[in-house]
Amino acid sequence: MRILGYIHTFNDEEVIEQSLQALRDQTYLLNEILLVDNGSTDGTLQRSFPKQVTIVRHPENRGTSGAVVTGFRYAVEKHYDWIWVLDADSKPCADALQKLVDLYLGLPPILQEQVWLLSSLPMEYPKWALTSSASVRWAFFSGNEGPQPRHGVIFTRHGYERVQPNPNQTAYEFHGSIWCGCLFKLKAIQKVGFPEEDYFLDFGEYAYCYRGMRSGYKAFMHQSSLIHHNVTGLASLSFTPYRLGPISFKMIELAPVRCYYVVRNTLYFWLHEYHVRNFHTLIPRFFKIGMLTLNFLLRPLSHWSELSACLRGAWDGLLKNMHKRYS
Repeated sequence: MRILGYIHTFNDEEVIEQSLQALRDQTYLLNEILLVDNGSTDGTLQRSFPKQVTIVRHPENRGTSGAVVTGFRYAVEKHYDWIWVLDADSKPCADALQKLVDLYLGLPPILQEQVWLLSSLPMEYPKWALTSSASVRWAFFSGNEGPQPRHGVIFTRHGYERVQPNPNQTAYEFHGSIWCGCLFKLKAIQKVGFPEEDYFLDFGEYAYCYRGMRSGYKAFMHQSSLIHHNVTGLASLSFTPYRLGPISFKMIELAPVRCYYVVRNTLYFWLHEYHVRNFHTLIPRFFKIGMLTLNFLLRPLSHWSELSACLRGAWDGLLKNMHKRYS
């Protein structure tokens, strides 16, 4: 099995070395490592790289989805069998890839033909435990000291729900997960097609996994193939504490660019791409988007950029303006 290791970067000078080293330390040796950079302006690429590493640099930021498409195209052109997708802020355990390969080789031939995706289990930093709304990354303070597992999701007629697997289960079937840790079969990718670049940030991986599932393919997540994800400890979503008399509460903080793509992509997917559109699939998503927007509407003077991004995202998502970019 010829496997291409892949990392996308954007201003990741502080973590790129350890991510690359983690790939080079895999017990199952990668044939090549492709680094796709989205126009970093820091020192991410200002270093020497091993011969095993190939650099593709975008002149502008094409987002996560655009970078992944570049990686997929490269893998197809070079006739790889699989591509293992990782973020720059991730660090897979040394045996993570070997366990995915062993899982695949241990499947019956008929099931091997049906599999298009195998995934390691991302362990999230810092003290956040993610709920089922992966697009907005709704989170709560868990109080646990260690990283928390981010299991895959299953799409249902009610939307989707996060899998709660038996801890003793080696691997379980799932439908969607974040990019980081996903090992895609190139033979299947050529049938499913490439991801949609217009998702740019947020939810593009779930939309793509959904397409693979709808095409009849299966995916499995290995519970002991571990990847430490978000190793910088920097969360895209955070909270600011407030106090109103005896009442204390927290308000969401999210960069305007993320507000735009979270709202736009979520609305677009559930309204225009998901095969079931009913009360159960739409109302919970509308509610969460409404709560995110209200969170900034209550602080319009200090959070006008975030509020404006949410409203623009809602408009573009409703009208299918996926070609637009946040600016």
